[in-house]
Amino acid sequence: MIKRITCLFSACFLLFACREVGWEEHYERPEWLKGNAWELLEDRGDFSMFLEAVDKAGFRSLVEGKGIVTVLAPPDEAFEKYLSEKGYGSIDDMPTKEVKKLVGYHLVYYSFSRERFVNYRPQGQEVDQPAMAGLYYKHRTKSRDTISVELDVITGKERTIFHKERFLPVFSYNIFTSKNIDAASNYEYFYPTSTWTGTGGFNISNATVKEYAVPTDNGYVYVVDRVVEPLETVYEELKQESQYSDFISIYDRFTDYWYDDETSKSYADAGDSLYVKTHSGLPEIASEWTYNGGSGLVDYANLAELSANAYNVFAPNNAAIQSFFNEYWGTYYPTLEEVPFLPMQLLLFNHVYSGSIVFPSEVERGDIQSTYGNTIQFDPAQDVEAKGIAVNGVYYGLNEVIVPDLFKGVMSPMLKDPKYKMFLQMVYQSGTLQALMGDALKFTVFIPSDEVIKNTIYGGSEIFWDEGNPLRFGDEAVQVENTEGILVPMSTGAMRAFVQNHIVTEEITEISGTKVYRTRNPFSYLYVTDQGVASSNIYNLGEFTPATSVGGELINGRTYDVERSLIREEGSFKYIVASASSGTSSIQEFGEFSKLLSQAGLVDPQNEFEFLFGDNYMLFAPTNEAIIQAKEQGLIPTDSDELEDYLRYYFIPINSNGINDYAFPGMEMEGEFLTSQEFGDTFSAITLLDNGSGLQLRSANGETADVISTFPKIYVDAAVYQIDKVLNSGQ
Repeated sequence: MIKRITCLFSACFLLFACREVGWEEHYERPEWLKGNAWELLEDRGDFSMFLEAVDKAGFRSLVEGKGIVTVLAPPDEAFEKYLSEKGYGSIDDMPTKEVKKLVGYHLVYYSFSRERFVNYRPQGQEVDQPAMAGLYYKHRTKSRDTISVELDVITGKERTIFHKERFLPVFSYNIFTSKNIDAASNYEYFYPTSTWTGTGGFNISNATVKEYAVPTDNGYVYVVDRVVEPLETVYEELKQESQYSDFISIYDRFTDYWYDDETSKSYADAGDSLYVKTHSGLPEIASEWTYNGGSGLVDYANLAELSANAYNVFAPNNAAIQSFFNEYWGTYYPTLEEVPFLPMQLLLFNHVYSGSIVFPSEVERGDIQSTYGNTIQFDPAQDVEAKGIAVNGVYYGLNEVIVPDLFKGVMSPMLKDPKYKMFLQMVYQSGTLQALMGDALKFTVFIPSDEVIKNTIYGGSEIFWDEGNPLRFGDEAVQVENTEGILVPMSTGAMRAFVQNHIVTEEITEISGTKVYRTRNPFSYLYVTDQGVASSNIYNLGEFTPATSVGGELINGRTYDVERSLIREEGSFKYIVASASSGTSSIQEFGEFSKLLSQAGLVDPQNEFEFLFGDNYMLFAPTNEAIIQAKEQGLIPTDSDELEDYLRYYFIPINSNGINDYAFPGMEMEGEFLTSQEFGDTFSAITLLDNGSGLQLRSANGETADVISTFPKIYVDAAVYQIDKVLNSGQ
């Protein structure tokens, strides 16, 4: 015995040296030595069937002291009952594989005292986390399934699936205290044939603990009142329920297989490759573990996430899914299978919550928020037809679809109608989706169809749609041509700028009148008149595009279909103004001002408006008629240096004035601003006035001029307005 104890201490010391802080506590040797777990149970005399099963499963040496383990021991009476329920006359009748799976679920990694089960803290028992007491409820066992083989429909190849060891739920009274919910009703909701007996302690899955933490020299033994049947994953549990086959079929459209390099090295035969079954873009409800190494930390080392995180699935039954399909998508798609990936993913995300395990009282209380901000709420007593605890979470089988607010708001037309799939993809990939959630704000979204987007020149390129592999989620892409003429995915920034120019944070109830609205891009606006709507790109060509209301009554605004993309003007005024006097120019109204700029040398190639030092600006340019009249009256200098100084008075730099908007009537952006005209050690000032329906400029010497352009022409570098007369600073 002394030799064995010495070896045990040596083994523990080596383990301590190679584990992270906190892990050593799980290898701690109990204070009192009572013999190993096998000897203890053998001496008790009422655990012969369990020990027989341990031996048959190949775990005898572990229980005898080869490793540190916490043993959950059901007495013979409990084992006899289990065998009878399963139709076995004896343990010999059970297949070895099944025995190993069953017994392994009664062998918990590491040594867990009662205190540590009651309030397990993976960072170490000395770490005080009162808000997390009991929430680390899952514990790794020796139970796992053998490898299985599945056909990967995307590649047509068979994949060998590795199944990781099961985690066992231990429901401490602390978990219910931390969540501020009743222990008995919430526990028994999932275990209706069991009784909550964990006051001051815990229940182990569906079992009552009859005797706590009997110490041995290789761990602790807990006597339980029944054989604890191994739990399956949420995915497998739902797969066995025929009324949820549509939910599983939809989920399986996202199936993918992740090659597990570390596991392949450790467990596979030479040349074999082992995979973990995943669901791309969705919580991995088919995986036994709720963490598989995604953040870079090796899977088994992330005890905090493995023990606290659960996949909580709220699965609508087939009838509910079919009813929702008929109402929402039936007009656009012949079958549920033809609804694109992205709308289906967004719907599923409202039915899978990844986080702390969810009990019915939390659902009733409205505590659970989906990924996209919805409260997941239903009546656990009336709306749930199936329920259960799984090895990686819980499931509620519902008789209804929990419709996300996204499906009722301004996103709705994009999620319904396939002709908007490109814009939907851009909204999603650019990260704009979250901004359009909920009903706290109102929005107006102008949606160009796929056909419209494909006929748009953006960033010097046409826009293309790559359908990708129709069986793989995330394979589709919005593309543009790069400088070498090769199709590449549009960048996130470019998509965001495109999308946000079609969004107004305000509800536009009608396309009429003469109004201007800010888009979600800085210094970018949409103009609305009776003719339709225009972005700077369209308006600078003197055009508007029709906008037709779509989507009906929405909870957070309105949507309009537009016949042209509402993109920003991509040209710079300083580069095109030199050609304004040309007969083919789209800015002929600035022809005379262009001539003055040329005379002053301000539009010389490579030196255009260099006095602005790259700053954006508002330019208030007199009309052609006003300039011609002023010339005749001798009001405009002819010397090039004096003319440059004179013209710079019409430029108001943006950054040096701290301006956050271009000026429009009614926006109340008025006051005294510095121009680009130098005045001693500073710059000359000009005053901008807003009377609510129009803008006016007042020079330093008191002259005034009215802004007569309905809307300014906006470019990458400027907003350009027309005024009805020339001004002089008098300085």
